[in-house]
Amino acid sequence: MRPKPSRLLDHREYPILYVDDEVDNLRVFELTFRRDFKILTASSAKEGLELIARHPVALVLSDQKMPGIEGVEFLRRVREVDARALRILVTAYGDAKTLGEAINDGNIYRYIAKPWEPDDMRLTIRRAIETYALESERATLLEELTILNRLSRTIHRDIDAGRFHDTLLAALRDELDYDGCAILLCDPDELRLRFTACDPDDEVAERLRAIELGMENAPGFVDRVSKGEPQLLLQEDAAELEAPVRAWLTEVSAEEIFVVPLAGKEKVVGALAVDNRRGGARLSTDGRMLVEGLAMQAVIAIENAKLVDDLRKSRAQIRRVDRLGTLGTLAAGLAHEINNPLVSLRTFLTLAPEKRGADDADGFWDEYHELACGELERIRGLVETMSRLGRGGQTPALSKEPVELGEIVGQVARLLHRETERAGVTIDVDLGDDFCEVPAVRDQIHQVVLNLCLNAIDASPAGSTISISVQPDGPPEAPTGVRVRFQDRGEGISPENLERIFDPFFTTKDPDKGTGLGLMISHQIIADHGGSIEVESTPGQGATFHVRLPSQSPSAAQGGEGSTAA
Repeated sequence: MRPKPSRLLDHREYPILYVDDEVDNLRVFELTFRRDFKILTASSAKEGLELIARHPVALVLSDQKMPGIEGVEFLRRVREVDARALRILVTAYGDAKTLGEAINDGNIYRYIAKPWEPDDMRLTIRRAIETYALESERATLLEELTILNRLSRTIHRDIDAGRFHDTLLAALRDELDYDGCAILLCDPDELRLRFTACDPDDEVAERLRAIELGMENAPGFVDRVSKGEPQLLLQEDAAELEAPVRAWLTEVSAEEIFVVPLAGKEKVVGALAVDNRRGGARLSTDGRMLVEGLAMQAVIAIENAKLVDDLRKSRAQIRRVDRLGTLGTLAAGLAHEINNPLVSLRTFLTLAPEKRGADDADGFWDEYHELACGELERIRGLVETMSRLGRGGQTPALSKEPVELGEIVGQVARLLHRETERAGVTIDVDLGDDFCEVPAVRDQIHQVVLNLCLNAIDASPAGSTISISVQPDGPPEAPTGVRVRFQDRGEGISPENLERIFDPFFTTKDPDKGTGLGLMISHQIIADHGGSIEVESTPGQGATFHVRLPSQSPSAAQGGEGSTAA
């Protein structure tokens, strides 16, 4: 029952039971109140319990002194059968012990002393029925709220647009007493309803999906949906219904279809419909109100599902834009890496006219021609690698060979002659006295040394000196590798930037001077060789990079036959 003001409450809708072993008392009670209430009577506690089991009642009135089972015990048993029924003890023996037992064991609503006054009794019964109605309503509302809460959790747990409708229908099927259910959604561009999901999803559902309801063929139905008005479609009114609505009733063979609009914040998004196509009970008033409450939750879930879908599309668009941005950054990084060997080539071509026709006593042509060819090969390798990656391929492994690091450092220092002159800095190279050889991919180590030297030149103020040293790493008696140290006298690196110095795309340079890829690539190359790059810096006192490479590859150290580097 729904809450009603007491003046509108029909007290005769709530049966009451009067139990007394004296038949005359039963007759008097019935004759006195039969116009006011729906009265059931029983002449014994046993008969009363049997009657309650068959016919639930709102109120039980019982005499105390009865043979066999007295009133207090009877009311206690009534409580076990139907805890919601209110209980009144009628007794002429109102001693404290009896009343105490009635209150404690029977949990009575109140007691009435014999002989009772008709007006007092009538008022007491009316108040008891109203209390019962309110308590019943409270229990019903609590049950409905529990169901709605459970349904809400279920449908909001899965807001994926592709699965949501099935989730909603499954939740309805588990909670409501109906035979069939359907979700109709509006076309986004016009007020036209289409069957989006049906339960059961059978041949009837297939035929329903062919039905469309629009303003041209079902204006009355669609108009009420657009206004947010629930509709109860009855089979007995089928002749008066619009053709597609009548076809709907015919297809499901239902006595009734209850339709609830799905009204969103700005517009109606569709409708929710339940029916009793298998001859099941019609929805009660409470059942229809429960469907309306669920429809409100469904609208929120539908709108959330759409928002999630839109968000996913937006994220996909953002990812596409990011990929384009990354592609641009990678292209800039490739240009930067190609530019480094171009520095060497430019130095060679700049010095070549000066050396033309001159005596080659210092071996310029032999050395620089070899270096220039090597730099061109490195450019070709970079372009080939990026081309393979762009096609989704992999760069083939490159074989390592014994490489003397001092030789590479010396070559790079000479290649950067023009760059150091332009920057106004000098490079001081200390190659030591020991032969520092490691297994490596020569071009890759050359690239690392060139990157670190160019970074040092960029960071160094005019008039300063860059120190580069190559020496064995580890105990003097048994070196484990080679260490190359690059030290500049620039502004240094702040502690917060020091932690990110090898991150992809991180740079402190101007956008037109750096991409943030050089150090990342160098770090990866050295890591692939089983070595490490470390940096230490104090702001205002320059930075020092330490490159360590093992004297043998990891696979060789573990007994392997050789190694490769990607």
